[in-house]
Amino acid sequence: MKKVVKKKWSSKTFSKLFLIFFVGCIAGWIYEEIFYYVAEGIIVNRGFLYGPYLPVYGLGALLIYLLLNRFKKSPILVFLLSFVITGVVEYLTGFWMWEVYHKRWWDYTGLFLNIGGHVCFRSLVSFSVGALILIYAVVPLMDKIIKKIGDKKCLIFSITASIIMIFDLIITLLIRH
Repeated sequence: MKKVVKKKWSSKTFSKLFLIFFVGCIAGWIYEEIFYYVAEGIIVNRGFLYGPYLPVYGLGALLIYLLLNRFKKSPILVFLLSFVITGVVEYLTGFWMWEVYHKRWWDYTGLFLNIGGHVCFRSLVSFSVGALILIYAVVPLMDKIIKKIGDKKCLIFSITASIIMIFDLIITLLIRH
């Protein structure tokens, strides 16, 4: 009979998961800025918050890691499942932001296979490629960096970045929106 071992949540686990979220937030912001600069020739902070990060990308990255890392021996499965996961995250986020703020932060109306303008085929393919990069390049690199700089420094960075993002969210909710 196989023994079931429960994993403990430690400061090391928190740091790694937060760093995956944080890297996803920043990578998403960079992706959006480059994409819209190429497409429209303008640079605008397209995010909900003031800082250079988009939490919806961080949430997607975290979900992809937590749900799909176990399938990393099958890149095609990772790609296909990330297509579904990121589609659900993007759709629900877009729908929620419309319901709460009556504003669209993105609108895919008119694009191929869009659903309510909240999600489209092009974005899901892009996010699925991003999932492959996350699982096969970013997380292994992050593991090496965490090992090199140590758990304590990673925890301090994670807590500091968390506080900054929470402060940004509070300021955003009080002033901007």
